[in-house]
Amino acid sequence: MVQLATDLPGRHLSDYALQLTDELLQHAYQQFCGIEIIEQIPGYCKTRLKVTDNVDNLSNTLHGGVIYSMLDVTSMFATIAVLQDGEYAITNSFSCNVLSATNRGAWVEFEASIIRNGRNMLFSDCKAFKIGSDGEKKLIATAQLSKFKRLQDLNAV
Repeated sequence: MVQLATDLPGRHLSDYALQLTDELLQHAYQQFCGIEIIEQIPGYCKTRLKVTDNVDNLSNTLHGGVIYSMLDVTSMFATIAVLQDGEYAITNSFSCNVLSATNRGAWVEFEASIIRNGRNMLFSDCKAFKIGSDGEKKLIATAQLSKFKRLQDLNAV
C-alpha cells in the first residue's frame, strides 16, 4: 500500500514538495519495491522496505540493484523537500558500497541527508540499515550522491 506524503504527520513541506513526493511514491517501481516513507523533512528522509520476493535475488537476499535504487530514491525524497517550486533534480553521480547481505523477510531502512545544497548541485550522504528482530540497526550500505538541479515543468512531460 502506498502511503501518501500528505498522510505523514509533522512535516513542513511546500505543496510542490508534497506533490513531487506523492508522484514519486506512486511510481510503479516504488510501489513494486514496497518503499514507505517513515520521515521526511527538508534535507533529510528515512524510508523502509521489507525484503520480499519482489526485491530479492537468487540467494534470497536483497538485490544490490534495489539497494542502489532505493538509496537514490530516498536521496530524492530528501532533495525534493529543499527544492524551489518548479525545480527538479537529476542524479549525476552515485557511489555505493554494499557491506552486508540482508535475507528475505527482513526490514531495511534507508536514510539520506543533504550535506550541501548549492545553487546548481546538491550532495547527499545515504545509508541503508538492516533492522534486526530486536530493533538493532546494522549498516549494510553507504552511498554518496550528487544531483543536478534544473527548472522543469513536470506536468508538461
